[in-house]
Amino acid sequence: MKVKLSALALGITLAYGMTAAMAADAYIEQNGSMNHAVIDQYNNDGSDVSASIVTSGWGNNHSIDQTRSDRVWARINAPGSFNTATINQSRIDYGGAEVYQAASGSNAQVNQSRGAGYGYYGHGSSQWAFIKQNDGWGHDARIVQTGKKVEADITQSGVGNVATVDQRGNGIAFNEADITQNGANQYASVRQDGHNLIANVNQRGVGNVALVDMRGNGHTATVVQNGWGNVGIVNQRN
Repeated sequence: MKVKLSALALGITLAYGMTAAMAADAYIEQNGSMNHAVIDQYNNDGSDVSASIVTSGWGNNHSIDQTRSDRVWARINAPGSFNTATINQSRIDYGGAEVYQAASGSNAQVNQSRGAGYGYYGHGSSQWAFIKQNDGWGHDARIVQTGKKVEADITQSGVGNVATVDQRGNGIAFNEADITQNGANQYASVRQDGHNLIANVNQRGVGNVALVDMRGNGHTATVVQNGWGNVGIVNQRN
């Protein structure tokens, strides 16, 4: 299923995958002012699921929700003004998400959670999420992932931005979080729980703060700060 909407449009697509051969697909494109877009794909067990939102300009608000899917992919582009973006992917075995927002007061959140309800850590695997926010100020980016072999990457530039990564893994494969920030008064937080943990924080500018908290074993943490008035804290615990 493919939907294309433009200018002040609200798009909602629902796809129900009944067999492994069935694929769900949703596409929304909006150009111009007060945009709002919603993609909801549910109960697509065993199917390939894809979602994409593309918007430009003004006060955009986006939301993608994909559940019970084996292979998922979600992409929000949205250069333009007052952007917000939310991607939720739950009960998955394989998935990816990408958010790119240029300019103004954007807010992005990606939640990739446990697979099929197998306890707290689940069995979701090969999850990756990317958030990129260029320039501006007061941006807030958050990625939450549970499972194995999860990867999160947040890149921000500007002033007063916040980047948060929360990963919880079952130790079968590595979990990695990367945060890169350029500018002033930025805050980066990485919290990881599990095994084979990798955290990299790179900050360039003035008055930045980096906090890395790792629990489990097999930790590798790297914090690089260039500039002055910066604070870096790394906690590693079994």
